[in-house]
Amino acid sequence: MNTGILLSILFIVVCLRVVDKRLLKKRGLFTKIHIPAGVAFVITGVLHIVTTYPLLPTQPVSVPATGMLGFFFILVCIFCGYRKKMKLHRAAALFAALFMVLHVALNLSGLAAYQSRVQVININNVDLSSIPDGVYIGECDVILVYAKVEVTVSDGSIVNISILEHRNGRGEPAEKVVDDILERQTIDVDTVSGATNSSKVIKKAVENALCNT
Repeated sequence: MNTGILLSILFIVVCLRVVDKRLLKKRGLFTKIHIPAGVAFVITGVLHIVTTYPLLPTQPVSVPATGMLGFFFILVCIFCGYRKKMKLHRAAALFAALFMVLHVALNLSGLAAYQSRVQVININNVDLSSIPDGVYIGECDVILVYAKVEVTVSDGSIVNISILEHRNGRGEPAEKVVDDILERQTIDVDTVSGATNSSKVIKKAVENALCNT
């Protein structure tokens, strides 16, 4: 399961203690698992930070910032609970909830915008015979994935494609698509399995380079 989804579930479980305390007025199920769920949240949070670290260059600052603040206040909440400082414990829990909600909302809105931009990418073939010899730069940016390429054309053929920049998270395997373009001398090649979106972005960057002649 994705660590972000697991974190969200654990956070909800931790917060549901209020159901026992405020509504049921007894030590119910959520109270009993409150501490184990909190420990599991911290462990999963560390794993989430480690596994999503490669994605930082593709994210706006607000996304990791709200996530780290939410995680920080969870740690404060746990510490204050351990020291029996319940007012600070509750205040930290409220701030943690605020930043966690903001973090999830920003992630979802960014993902929606990213998917929308990828869906409208339309790859068009370029008549290479009409491209003068030279070196051309092209780029494509869909928020979470960005590619900048250098395309060298000689005698109506693409002789080299250099990827100058590729912010991709986990889409690095998509870079193989340039080899296929060189081999087939067309942009209309299959995307790389498991890195479809990054493949589209690189192909569009190549097209944009050739169209900037």
